[in-house]
Amino acid sequence: MEKTGAQQTNRTVATAAGVGGCVQKAYDFLETGEDDLEINMYGEVVQSIPVDFWTGKQIDGMFISEKDFLADLDKYREKSRITVRINSVGGDLYAGMAIANRLKELKADIVTIADALCASAAVSIYQAGSKRKLYAGSQIMIHEPSCRLYGRYDVQGIKKVSRQLEAGKKSLIESYRERTGRTAEELEQMITGDCWMTGAEAVAEGFADEVIEGEVTTEVTEDNKTVISNGICFPAEAFYSMPRHLKVHRDHVENGILPDQNKLKEGGEVLMTKNELMEKYPDLFNEIRSEAKEETRAAVDKAVKAERTRIQNIDEIAGQVGDEAMVREAKFGENPMDASQLALAALKKQSQLGSDFLRNMKEDAESSKAEEVTPTPNSGTKSQEEQEMQDIMDGAALIIGKKEGE
Repeated sequence: MEKTGAQQTNRTVATAAGVGGCVQKAYDFLETGEDDLEINMYGEVVQSIPVDFWTGKQIDGMFISEKDFLADLDKYREKSRITVRINSVGGDLYAGMAIANRLKELKADIVTIADALCASAAVSIYQAGSKRKLYAGSQIMIHEPSCRLYGRYDVQGIKKVSRQLEAGKKSLIESYRERTGRTAEELEQMITGDCWMTGAEAVAEGFADEVIEGEVTTEVTEDNKTVISNGICFPAEAFYSMPRHLKVHRDHVENGILPDQNKLKEGGEVLMTKNELMEKYPDLFNEIRSEAKEETRAAVDKAVKAERTRIQNIDEIAGQVGDEAMVREAKFGENPMDASQLALAALKKQSQLGSDFLRNMKEDAESSKAEEVTPTPNSGTKSQEEQEMQDIMDGAALIIGKKEGE
């Protein structure tokens, strides 16, 4: 049995806040093998992240930005097998078609799976799969392009918008016709209003190829304001109508946030053992384990590099240290040193050797009793007058050729 998207993509740690605070990641890429890639798309498809009108800052939400997504997808274009899991309310028509066309250009064998809700622009992405799978409880919804108008429009402006919508409608019908085998007329009739299909109905209508085993849930709150698809909150205002068979979510949902998510938002903790995490969130467990392995490998590489640098630095000053035993101890002893520590230790040792040498000299001198030895007395020093007389006599003797002292 294949795992459902809820098992595949629910995260206790996420990077984006959803509708009304629902915490989930809009999309991610997971390498499941050397040539295998799994893409999880759980969010609203947009051309770019919307910004707040007043502040100009990006709005928090589960947005699958066309630009960001395609940039990330480009990193994996050499993969041979790609599985795309979709749980999306849809969004921008042209953003959805751009993503679908890029997927079709890849050399990979692409399988698309409608995890729970696949609506509007998300259906175009779903159709990019060479094999399109879904669950019996999955919901496929198609409709014709629509838009919201803001500001002031005259007749020509309205006609221009109408032509744009008509062009989008033709493109949409053509993309559906290629995969479903239905006529343009049949498809135009289907997309008038909201056309909802369950798993078996989507296969019968040509929008899917295979129903697979697995449990998924798509519900709507009692006030019809929020659609909850595999635990993900979407605004119900995205749809003109709701299918009658859609289950009503009876639990209280505050501002589009599920009770469990409210607890998390308030700072509560969800504790589980390693085995519980592995069983309930196998992909999250594998992702955490993979990240841990990467961090461990990086730490080992850093430690090896640091050790090599330490040894090299010691070798550079080994000649100045001049003590092989001391150098060896610094490298591989119980208390290894770096080069600066070794140099300081060598200086201290040399200082100690100098002190020992001076102390030994003093002890040798004391033991030899050299201080007790007195110099031999001499005849004393001549006075200046006597020295002058002696110099005259020595000079006269030299003149007459007598030897000194005669």
